[in-house]
This record gives sequence, C-alpha cells and structure tokens, in this order.
Amino acid sequence: MTQSGSRVKFNIRGRTFETFASTLKAVSDSKLARLTPEHESYDDKNQEYFFDRDPDLFNVILNLLVTGNLHVPRQVCGALLREELSFWEIGNGNVSKCCWRQYFQHEDDMSVLKDLIDNEDSNSTWIEGETLKERIWLVLNSPGSSKFAKTWYILYLCVVFISIVVFCIWNIEGLRTELYVSDFITHHYPDIHLSGNDKLTTLILTDPVPALFALETGCLVFFMVEWTLGLVVCPRKRDYLTSWTHVVSFVLVFAMLMNFLMEFFKSVLAENEVARWLYFIFKAISMVRLLLFIRVARRFSALRVLLLAIKNSLLELLLMAITFCLGMVFFATLIFYAEITNVESFSNIFISMWWAIITMTTVGYGDIHPSSVAGYIVGVFCALSGLLLLAMPVAIIASNFSEYYSQNNFYQRYLRLQKENRNKETCEMNKIHPHKEAKFDGLSWPAD
Repeated sequence: MTQSGSRVKFNIRGRTFETFASTLKAVSDSKLARLTPEHESYDDKNQEYFFDRDPDLFNVILNLLVTGNLHVPRQVCGALLREELSFWEIGNGNVSKCCWRQYFQHEDDMSVLKDLIDNEDSNSTWIEGETLKERIWLVLNSPGSSKFAKTWYILYLCVVFISIVVFCIWNIEGLRTELYVSDFITHHYPDIHLSGNDKLTTLILTDPVPALFALETGCLVFFMVEWTLGLVVCPRKRDYLTSWTHVVSFVLVFAMLMNFLMEFFKSVLAENEVARWLYFIFKAISMVRLLLFIRVARRFSALRVLLLAIKNSLLELLLMAITFCLGMVFFATLIFYAEITNVESFSNIFISMWWAIITMTTVGYGDIHPSSVAGYIVGVFCALSGLLLLAMPVAIIASNFSEYYSQNNFYQRYLRLQKENRNKETCEMNKIHPHKEAKFDGLSWPAD
C-alpha cells in the first residue's frame, strides 16, 4: 500500500480481486484508501484482505475507483448499493447519468410503500378485545374480527345505500302527499302557489309518503346511534373527533337532524324565506352521505390506492389548473375581440371565459358560439389546446396510480404470505399444545 504501483489482493467471500494501490487511493478519505497490513482484515499467510461482503457489489466499487463513475447493475437494489458505499465510506455523488433511474428507483418505491403502510387501516390488524368497549369497537371498525362484525359491516353498507336512494327520490312528485307531519293550511300562502316554482311547492307544501319519511328517520337514528356509540367506546376520543370520516358522519347527522326537525315546522318555512334557505342548505349538506361509502370502502385496498394516487398527484393537478386558467383567459380575450362586432354574444370577458372553459373541455353546449371567420379560427385553436393541456397532466396522474397499484399488489401478496406463515406456526403449536385456549370470536369471552 505504500507504493502506488504495487498490487493489493482482496478476498471477498471466496472471490479474489486484485488491483493497484493507487486505485484504492482514488478516494482519499475512503476505508480502502486507509487499509494497511496492520488492519484486522489482513491475512499475513495469504497476503490478502478478507471481507465478508457481496463480491458483485465490491466489483462495482472497484469500477467506481477506476473510472470515477458509479454504474449500477440492473440486478442490484439501489438501497443495498448505498449500504455498500456507506461501509467503504465512499460518497454517492458520482452516479452515472445512465444509472440514475436504477439508483434512485428504490427511493420512489419506498416512498410509495410508506404511504401504503401509513394509510393501512389501523383497525384491520385483528386483536383480541378484553373489555366490552374493546369488543364493541372491534365490531364497529374491524369487519374481519368476527362474524358479527362482518354482519354489522354489511348492515352499515345497506343502510348507507338506502339512505342515498331515499335522498335521491325525496323530491319525486309521485312520492309526495298532502301535509301530515306539519299540519297547516297551505292555501294561506298563495305566494308559493303563484311563484310558478314546482320544486318549491313540492318541498314546502307537501310531505313525503309515510314509508319514505320512516326510512329517512330510521337512517337518521341509525347514524346517530353508530356515531355516538363509536365515540363512547373509542380508546382515543381526540383522534375520533378529528378523523375526517367521523367529522363527515357528524356533519351528516347534524344536517339530517335539522331537516327532520324542520319537517314539523313547514308553516315557518312557508312564511320565512331565510328559514327556507336554511332548509335547502341542510338538504344540500346531507348529500355528504355519499362520502360514507368512501369511509366503509377504505377497508378495500383498491380504493385506498386511488385516494393515495390522487393525493400524491396534487402538484400535477395544480399545474393543470394553472395552465388551464392561463389558457382560459388567453382564449377568452381572443374570442372577445375576434367577435367584437357580434352584439348578440360575448358581451364581456367573463362570458367569453365561460365559452373558453366549455370549448377547452370539449363539452360544447352551443349556447354561445362564434360567427366570424376569426372566431372560428380562435375556436379551433382553443379546442386543440384544451386537449393538450388536459392530456399531459393526466398521463402523469395515471403513471402515479399505476405505481401505487403495482406496489399495493406486492404489499398485499406479502401480507398474505405472512398470514400463511402465521397459520402454519399456529397449526404446529396446536399439535404440540392441543388444549390451547379457544379462539376469540368477537363476542363471547375466551374459553377457560
């Protein structure tokens, strides 16, 4: 090691490597550059250094010292190569451009897997409940913990579905009848009758048929009991109250409760326009019951993958929104001045923006359209640019979804493999200890 022209021999797990001492000093502050015959790895008998390291990776290290560039073999994991560089105390700033993807790919993979693991349903891991509260919590939040929990899960899905159907058919005229919930004389309010607004007349001066009202009331009671019971038995109430899924449930229960109470005071709604608007606002807010499907569907990994892909594509979505807004203003200005002689349409820039949005998204309502040659030309370029602006970010979002989807498949296969191994270990333990404690079924106490 003292002479730059001398050669140094390495034994890496039985494979012999030989190189010049000057090569090892290419990185002066590395462990290889500081090797001396007094090092603990030096074998005096064979006159070589022995290291229990991966020989293929050591060959990559030697190539780095010779060429000055780090090339990553395709069969090598980037994380493993980083560990090897750390062991030899060599920096990783000389990665060759042709190997950037291979070297950094594991960082993207680990980031995706971290998101998948962090967003894994914390209640999906089955544990035995020792107290009544714990068992109720498992039933409410862990469908796989017992047969009763699965039954509750199916019941919850059915109630959510029924609630959505009731919400959609609530305003159908054929399912409305004379007032019976709130009794007052409707002809005392001719302004509503004479307004010509059939929707307003239907909602204020009629009630839903009794069966429909009973279903809505039953769904309200079900959601109230479920949310309250979950809060009572939850081990971490602050997390429960700040969880967006339970916040949505609370907003839904509050809006449905307000609508339920207002049904008994239709006379106030008929007299007071502010009260009517509050009624309509609460009705609109109660559509968040659609989000309850997302709450229960979070148990399915495929939906979690979709939500994570959208979450990690927010930057691309923001980019798309910015470029779309720029294009909208640009073409709105062009079409306004291209149609400056058209007195029937494009009266201002904001109306022109509406036309630009409809054209760039290829919807084309036809309520506003150009009538001059210059307007036609602007319309053609507006439609083509809209296709390009929307297509490019969508490709990035689709790529993110594909990455999350593939990594989630690997992760689910790994979980199934772990479960199979645990089942095998349990079977072997049962053979050794046949009188082991009975398995907890989610409701009954463990056997003595």
